[in-house]
Amino acid sequence: MNVKTISSWTLQTSLALAVSLMLFSATPLHAQVDAGAILGTVTDASGAVVKGASVTLTNEGTAAKLATTTGADGGYKFTPVRIGVYTVGVSMQGFQSSEHKKLTVNVGASVVVDFALKPGQVTETVEVTTEA
Repeated sequence: MNVKTISSWTLQTSLALAVSLMLFSATPLHAQVDAGAILGTVTDASGAVVKGASVTLTNEGTAAKLATTTGADGGYKFTPVRIGVYTVGVSMQGFQSSEHKKLTVNVGASVVVDFALKPGQVTETVEVTTEA
Protein backbone atom coordinates (compact mmCIF):
# COMPACT_ATOMS: atom_id res chain seq x y z
CA MET A 1 0.00 0.00 0.00
CA ASN A 2 1.42 3.32 -1.06
CA VAL A 3 0.55 6.27 1.24
CA LYS A 4 1.52 9.80 0.31
CA THR A 5 1.88 12.37 3.04
CA ILE A 6 1.13 16.02 2.52
CA SER A 7 3.64 18.36 4.02
CA SER A 8 2.52 20.99 6.49
CA TRP A 9 3.76 23.74 4.16
CA THR A 10 1.71 22.44 1.22
CA LEU A 11 -1.43 22.19 3.35
CA GLN A 12 -1.02 25.72 4.71
CA THR A 13 -0.36 27.15 1.25
CA SER A 14 -3.38 25.41 -0.24
CA LEU A 15 -5.62 26.61 2.59
CA ALA A 16 -4.35 30.20 2.29
CA LEU A 17 -4.93 30.14 -1.47
CA ALA A 18 -8.49 28.82 -1.04
CA VAL A 19 -9.33 31.49 1.57
CA SER A 20 -7.84 34.23 -0.64
CA LEU A 21 -9.89 33.12 -3.63
CA MET A 22 -13.08 33.16 -1.57
CA LEU A 23 -12.39 36.65 -0.21
CA PHE A 24 -11.48 38.24 -3.52
CA SER A 25 -14.23 36.59 -5.54
CA ALA A 26 -17.03 37.39 -3.08
CA THR A 27 -19.42 40.12 -4.15
CA PRO A 28 -19.61 42.99 -1.70
CA LEU A 29 -22.65 43.01 0.54
CA HIS A 30 -24.63 46.23 0.69
CA ALA A 31 -25.95 47.10 4.11
CA GLN A 32 -29.54 48.17 4.36
CA VAL A 33 -29.63 51.85 5.21
CA ASP A 34 -32.52 53.43 7.10
CA ALA A 35 -32.00 56.88 5.63
CA GLY A 36 -32.86 59.08 2.69
CA ALA A 37 -32.16 62.67 1.64
CA ILE A 38 -33.87 66.05 1.44
CA LEU A 39 -32.64 68.42 -1.25
CA GLY A 40 -33.80 71.27 -3.40
CA THR A 41 -33.20 74.68 -4.91
CA VAL A 42 -34.00 78.14 -3.55
CA THR A 43 -34.96 80.82 -6.07
CA ASP A 44 -36.47 84.30 -5.94
CA ALA A 45 -39.76 85.40 -7.50
CA SER A 46 -38.09 85.87 -10.91
CA GLY A 47 -36.61 82.36 -10.87
CA ALA A 48 -33.02 83.45 -10.18
CA VAL A 49 -31.13 81.25 -7.73
CA VAL A 50 -30.57 82.53 -4.19
CA LYS A 51 -27.01 81.89 -2.98
CA GLY A 52 -26.29 81.86 0.77
CA ALA A 53 -29.86 81.33 2.00
CA SER A 54 -30.12 79.67 5.41
CA VAL A 55 -31.90 76.30 5.27
CA THR A 56 -32.96 74.42 8.41
CA LEU A 57 -34.18 70.86 8.74
CA THR A 58 -36.20 69.88 11.81
CA ASN A 59 -37.24 66.34 12.71
CA GLU A 60 -40.87 66.73 13.83
CA GLY A 61 -40.66 63.66 16.08
CA THR A 62 -37.45 64.49 17.96
CA ALA A 63 -37.06 68.26 17.37
CA ALA A 64 -33.46 67.61 16.22
CA LYS A 65 -32.24 70.34 13.87
CA LEU A 66 -29.67 70.62 11.11
CA ALA A 67 -28.70 73.74 9.18
CA THR A 68 -26.92 74.53 5.92
CA THR A 69 -26.71 77.32 3.35
CA THR A 70 -27.45 77.24 -0.35
CA GLY A 71 -24.55 77.04 -2.77
CA ALA A 72 -23.78 79.14 -5.85
CA ASP A 73 -26.42 77.16 -7.76
CA GLY A 74 -29.08 77.87 -5.09
CA GLY A 75 -29.06 74.21 -4.10
CA TYR A 76 -28.99 72.57 -0.70
CA LYS A 77 -28.85 68.95 0.44
CA PHE A 78 -29.29 67.10 3.71
CA THR A 79 -27.97 63.55 3.56
CA PRO A 80 -28.17 61.06 5.15
CA VAL A 81 -31.50 61.86 6.77
CA ARG A 82 -33.04 59.20 9.02
CA ILE A 83 -36.54 58.08 8.08
CA GLY A 84 -39.21 60.25 9.67
CA VAL A 85 -41.28 63.40 9.24
CA TYR A 86 -39.52 66.75 8.79
CA THR A 87 -40.01 70.50 8.38
CA VAL A 88 -37.68 72.42 6.06
CA GLY A 89 -37.42 76.20 6.43
CA VAL A 90 -35.56 78.85 4.42
CA SER A 91 -34.64 82.40 5.30
CA MET A 92 -32.60 85.10 3.59
CA GLN A 93 -32.26 88.80 4.28
CA GLY A 94 -34.58 90.78 2.04
CA PHE A 95 -37.00 87.88 1.57
CA GLN A 96 -39.94 86.45 3.48
CA SER A 97 -39.17 83.21 5.31
CA SER A 98 -40.80 80.07 4.02
CA GLU A 99 -41.22 76.51 5.27
CA HIS A 100 -42.65 73.17 4.22
CA LYS A 101 -44.01 70.87 6.95
CA LYS A 102 -44.84 67.18 7.24
CA LEU A 103 -42.28 65.94 4.70
CA THR A 104 -41.92 62.17 4.98
CA VAL A 105 -38.51 60.61 4.32
CA ASN A 106 -38.55 56.89 3.49
CA VAL A 107 -35.66 54.44 3.16
CA GLY A 108 -33.47 55.33 0.18
CA ALA A 109 -35.80 58.14 -0.96
CA SER A 110 -34.70 61.61 -2.02
CA VAL A 111 -37.35 64.20 -1.20
CA VAL A 112 -37.09 67.31 -3.39
CA VAL A 113 -38.29 70.54 -1.76
CA ASP A 114 -37.83 73.69 -3.86
CA PHE A 115 -38.52 77.19 -2.53
CA ALA A 116 -39.46 80.38 -4.41
CA LEU A 117 -38.87 83.24 -1.96
CA LYS A 118 -40.98 86.36 -2.08
CA PRO A 119 -39.42 89.78 -1.54
CA GLY A 120 -40.04 91.37 1.83
CA GLN A 121 -38.82 91.43 5.38
CA VAL A 122 -37.71 88.29 7.14
CA THR A 123 -40.64 87.17 9.25
CA GLU A 124 -40.04 86.86 12.95
CA THR A 125 -41.67 84.22 15.08
CA VAL A 126 -42.84 85.56 18.42
CA GLU A 127 -43.72 83.14 21.19
CA VAL A 128 -46.47 84.33 23.50
CA THR A 129 -47.06 82.74 26.88
CA THR A 130 -50.01 83.38 29.14
CA GLU A 131 -50.15 82.78 32.85
CA ALA A 132 -53.35 81.59 34.45
